Amino acid sequence: MKILMICLASLLLLISCKKEAPLHKTKQQEEKETSKHIEQKLKDTIAYDTIIPLSEKDLVQKKNIVIKRERLLTTKDDKQQLQELIVSKSFLKKEDLYVLDYKYPYLNEKIDPLHTVFNDFIKETYLDIKKTENQILEDKELLCDTLKISRFRDKRIIDYKVYSAKNNLMSVVLYKENYYSGMLYSTYLFDCINFDLKKHRFIYFDDFFEPNSDKQVFTAINTIIKKGITSGELYYDCWELSEGDFNAYKNNFVVDDDMIKFYFDDCIVCPSYTGTYSIQIPIKDIMHLIKKYNNTPGVS
Repeated sequence: MKILMICLASLLLLISCKKEAPLHKTKQQEEKETSKHIEQKLKDTIAYDTIIPLSEKDLVQKKNIVIKRERLLTTKDDKQQLQELIVSKSFLKKEDLYVLDYKYPYLNEKIDPLHTVFNDFIKETYLDIKKTENQILEDKELLCDTLKISRFRDKRIIDYKVYSAKNNLMSVVLYKENYYSGMLYSTYLFDCINFDLKKHRFIYFDDFFEPNSDKQVFTAINTIIKKGITSGELYYDCWELSEGDFNAYKNNFVVDDDMIKFYFDDCIVCPSYTGTYSIQIPIKDIMHLIKKYNNTPGVS
């Protein structure tokens, strides 16, 4: 009887091991399939019949672009908390030569009729569809395509993140993805909007920061970039921000909790395949440059 029990126990152990082995193998297979899926997704984002053959370097850079893009798209914002205040609207238009796919914020005018100040700005600045269409068609006419190939549609995609800061300040970053037919990579452009919900006015650099603080903020941004370049990981092939570009982009910031984020278009401080789209400065590091921390009127 004892021998029989030992045999049964051994048999059960053997069956258990056989069951575990396939599970372990399945996990490995899943990881392998997931890796293949990611690689396929990366390849699918590249025009499969592009005239330009892809080198190993192109594939690596494309992979980095996809990762960089995912970091942008998966960044958490306050959209959920602000769903009563902000109405997300969308616009989709598909033509033979291009696709327009826009998502943009609208302030709820039932809460405050003066939210029209913000909404009118969005309409006038981003929803002039006819102007966008003309620009796309002009760009196509300027392209020298000796083979007369027009297989891919240009794409203009707009989406946004929104942040709610204290003292009635709302920050929005609109990110615009442009894909041009025949190009290997899409490009990203950014617009940041800071709006005082109580006073119904837009907040710019000079409203938010102390007078004559430009050079100090400019230096703070470049200090962070230099540290990133020295680390050699995230910022390889990047460069310091020029004074001219700082002046052009200094209003391109959002306030997110304890951070000020300055956004820069592709190729302003980094090529599209490396770095990040924003330079983040902890508020505590530049608190002395921000008006509301120095009892200076300007930002409610």
